[in-house]
Amino acid sequence: MTKSKWSKALVYLHASAIHGIGCFADVAIRKGECVRVWDPDDSKWVPVKEAHASRYKDLYKRYGIRSAGGYWAPIDFLRMSAGWYMNHSETPNLRSDDGEVTYFAVKDIPVGEELTIDYRRMDEQFDNLSRDVVIQNERPLKKAS
Repeated sequence: MTKSKWSKALVYLHASAIHGIGCFADVAIRKGECVRVWDPDDSKWVPVKEAHASRYKDLYKRYGIRSAGGYWAPIDFLRMSAGWYMNHSETPNLRSDDGEVTYFAVKDIPVGEELTIDYRRMDEQFDNLSRDVVIQNERPLKKAS
């Protein structure tokens, strides 16, 4: 899918009916439009051993995207992109097809609707729905050549 049109939406944080705080659209977003919810320079890779030994261990588990060998996490938990607050839905209104930080609307989204993603699509091996599960026998995934 070629995506060229970016939405003019600015995402804002608000109390969520799904869980805690969520991201919401300030303007209507049309199906297929890309939505800026992440700063591409707002994440870092943290190995499991380092994350679990850190004083921020609970934050890595709560906000980090679990993957083989570690977490993708915010660089600074005090200045996180709004996207780190997106809640899960089995029928999300945003999706990424590049495995990165580019999300697009899978349906028309009205003003004030909460923006959601499917956490199960964030990693092929790990369940990012169960944020506090201890993972046993970890082995990094081999990269395809």
